[in-house]
Amino acid sequence: TVIAEYSGVALGGWLVWRRVTQMGVKRFPLAYLVNRQAMRHLFALNRDILIRTLCLIFAFAYFTAKGAELGDSVLAANAVLMNFMHFASHGLDGFAHAAEALVGGAVGKKDRAGFSAAVRSCMKWSAIIALATAAVFWFAGGGIIDALTSIESVRLEALAYLAWPALMPLLSIWCFTYDGIFLGATRGADLRNGMVLSLAGYLAAVHLLMPLYGNHGLWAAMALFMVLRGLTLAMRYPDVWRSV
Repeated sequence: TVIAEYSGVALGGWLVWRRVTQMGVKRFPLAYLVNRQAMRHLFALNRDILIRTLCLIFAFAYFTAKGAELGDSVLAANAVLMNFMHFASHGLDGFAHAAEALVGGAVGKKDRAGFSAAVRSCMKWSAIIALATAAVFWFAGGGIIDALTSIESVRLEALAYLAWPALMPLLSIWCFTYDGIFLGATRGADLRNGMVLSLAGYLAAVHLLMPLYGNHGLWAAMALFMVLRGLTLAMRYPDVWRSV
């Protein structure tokens, strides 16, 4: 990982140097490089993304901790099923990354038409990938579980809750794509606030639903968390669109 990070830094630096050389730029004014307002904005954005990411990590860690309270088989089954969410996230995150780049370019150019086109395209393809992934999980989920574990008790537990990870890609379309859109538009405060509200709703749902429905209640709370992430950002989207 360390080698990958520094290789990325080296490659990025070389690409920037090559581009700057092609532009005929001989030197950068020091005031431009250490622009206080721009640096403040950059660090504020990273602070907000850090808080948002810590909330996200906590939500999944809390899911694991609460699952452990239900016994070893449930804990192991949830770990198996969580892989389904990781598989789906790779497909949906791809379009979130595309949204970051396309939206960032459109926002920088104040190109509202380009912004709207990028959002529509990323939403459309995210929905297609989510539908395809959900179908695969629904119809081939049993085979995937068998490939991930040979422990019969864990397989049976995982099959009992398979509907939740099969449904999750459809519920996650909005939160993944809006994450990319808001990151591209550098709306860190909206991402932070939306995640904090979503986490609060998720924690409340866990404590309300788990005593009644056990592990189904825990998965329902996770599903609600995904929906809330998308909903809180969708409510802020018109403001982002107006700002372009």
